[in-house]
Amino acid sequence: MDTLRPFKPPIHLRHPFVQTVLASLMRQNTPDHPMDKAASPVVIDAGKGVRLLGHYSKSPQNKALLVLIHGWEGSMDSNYIQRTSRRFYDKGISIFRLNLRDHGDTHHLNPEPFNGSLIRETYEAVRKVAKEFGHKLPVYLGGFSMGGNFTIRVAREHSRNKQSIPNLKHCIAVSPPLHPKSATEMMDSKLIIGKYFLDKWRQSLAKKNVHFPDLHPYPNIMKGKTVMEMTDRIVASSAEFKNSDDYFNSYTLGPKDFEKLKVDLTIVTSADDPIIRPDEFKELPKSSKLRIFIQKYGGHNGFYENLKGDCWYFRVFDKIIFG
Repeated sequence: MDTLRPFKPPIHLRHPFVQTVLASLMRQNTPDHPMDKAASPVVIDAGKGVRLLGHYSKSPQNKALLVLIHGWEGSMDSNYIQRTSRRFYDKGISIFRLNLRDHGDTHHLNPEPFNGSLIRETYEAVRKVAKEFGHKLPVYLGGFSMGGNFTIRVAREHSRNKQSIPNLKHCIAVSPPLHPKSATEMMDSKLIIGKYFLDKWRQSLAKKNVHFPDLHPYPNIMKGKTVMEMTDRIVASSAEFKNSDDYFNSYTLGPKDFEKLKVDLTIVTSADDPIIRPDEFKELPKSSKLRIFIQKYGGHNGFYENLKGDCWYFRVFDKIIFG
């Protein structure tokens, strides 16, 4: 993959805000794509009574299985997930798009709300998907933003867990936040981006309040004026974490999390990401199993080469899956 040329978008697409907005808002123009027609819903028993929903699309060629995890307040139908899914379904890859807890209108499936520490259920869901739908196929895992953070932790758990993920060949994390507290602070500092995620989270908690109104004081939590303030309020409503720092630490990633990897892991990020500091990735240890691409441009989850929807990180996926 060292032969990949650096990402250099045309001038009109270079601004990080443009790249970030395109990732979320540039919708697909083919609503009847074969990948969507082939999709069937699957409810996964993720252990301890937790249920997660995903959609499985079996390709006629069925060359491999690609499992994809969206970012915070996204879903399996997020633009970047759909775009990536369709791209590789067209190349003969079967696709499983996994919803994290409380994402994609799944708020009714589990009483307790989503939080970033929930690696056990996510790992178990990926393991069961690989076992049921991967069969003897090579399995690849890709995650975006917070989904990228989860993907890195899945790679870590796979390397430590006796119940490893069958046939897992490679994990790919696009724009993953290693330090979620820092990402939250940067998110709040960006007026439009901060408001976007604040509004999305309020909508999510409002749905949660409809189904499980007695578990947490959701109306009061939603009065928080920033993502950080809402985080403080929801953490305070639970005995699971001592405080917000304790919560953020539960899914902060450091050098030790990348030691003794038993599966290849590739990270794609940009130096101009509006909510992730690129220096975080320079702290990681060198490893034969770890490869990091820090591009000058790309924004958050973007990497758009043109307005047709071709993304630079597709080239990374291509090299990994097809060689």
